[in-house]
Amino acid sequence: MNASSLFDLRILDFFKKTLRQGVSGAEGPFAMLAALNFQRRQAQRRAAARRSGRVVPPVLIASVTRRCNLDCQGCYSKALRGGECAELDDERFMQLFSEAVDLGVGVIMLAGGEPLLRRSLLERAASLPGVFMPVFTNGTLVDDSAIELFARSRLVPIFSIEGEASETAERRGPGVHEVALAKAAALRARGGRFGLSITLTSRNADAAISRPFLEKLEGLGASALFMIEYVPVASGTDHLVLTAAQKTALEEEARFEGLDYGVIQLPGDEGAYGGCLAAGRGFIHLASNGRVEACPFAPFSDSEASTGSLADALDSPLMRAIRDRHAELTETRGGCALWNKRGWVASLGSCVRDAEEEVVA
Repeated sequence: MNASSLFDLRILDFFKKTLRQGVSGAEGPFAMLAALNFQRRQAQRRAAARRSGRVVPPVLIASVTRRCNLDCQGCYSKALRGGECAELDDERFMQLFSEAVDLGVGVIMLAGGEPLLRRSLLERAASLPGVFMPVFTNGTLVDDSAIELFARSRLVPIFSIEGEASETAERRGPGVHEVALAKAAALRARGGRFGLSITLTSRNADAAISRPFLEKLEGLGASALFMIEYVPVASGTDHLVLTAAQKTALEEEARFEGLDYGVIQLPGDEGAYGGCLAAGRGFIHLASNGRVEACPFAPFSDSEASTGSLADALDSPLMRAIRDRHAELTETRGGCALWNKRGWVASLGSCVRDAEEEVVA
């Protein structure tokens, strides 16, 4: 089985677990079946694209804003994309989201910054048919109207915590952990689904991937868990990288067996998929200003979609070059093979552009 098919299967397994949570009433089972059928159809679209020589990832990660109401330690978004920038308006984001669905994308992850600062965009995105849309949020801006929006749509808030309350407070600020879990409980009471996201570091990984903690999250009613391996983009944070032993423990699939919720690891297990999943093999990143980047953790780009198409950006010279050499991107210390070899990737992009200029000349 090739890497793309394997990733498709794992995503489908993730959905089977995730969709069991939060379905109630007579329409619940039918809604779950419709969602699974949509994911199967999208996988078929991607397979057809592969047969014709085109690449469509299962997942589009869209960072819809750089703005945030918190100032978390080691924030990769802030470290990599400091300062303000012009953001795509709601209409352009929606055009790109619709194009992504037409291409075969099954999941659009909405991230930031804090995506709740783009409330009007979230309200419009909720109208997209079929597609699953996790919204990564710190939870502090989730009010009653946001809970209502999440409860009646395919938008699923993914509340970011760091393990226990003390660990969240250390990175995100006092009280953030308690607020996030309170909002999650309120949504659950309304019959909606929610997920949790944990950035794994050398400090919290042992506890966060322990069976007692994983079962505790199950008791909260979580439908999904995203485990994000810390990438040391902020200067002086290399000590937070997972140890070899922690990395090995994280990759033990048996650790997550029997849980009621699905688990997704990001940036992804390069070893299991024969190399990096970025640049469209598994996911692509759309930045708030329209740049189409290989990965949110390693923002290399030679194209943008503020006026162009997502399909053209996926087929750009740099994205093709990264995909062609994905097997060289298997070093996983620090979470992201692309970031670890950023000098190599930067020179690769330069070589691609130089080659194009020679052809034009």
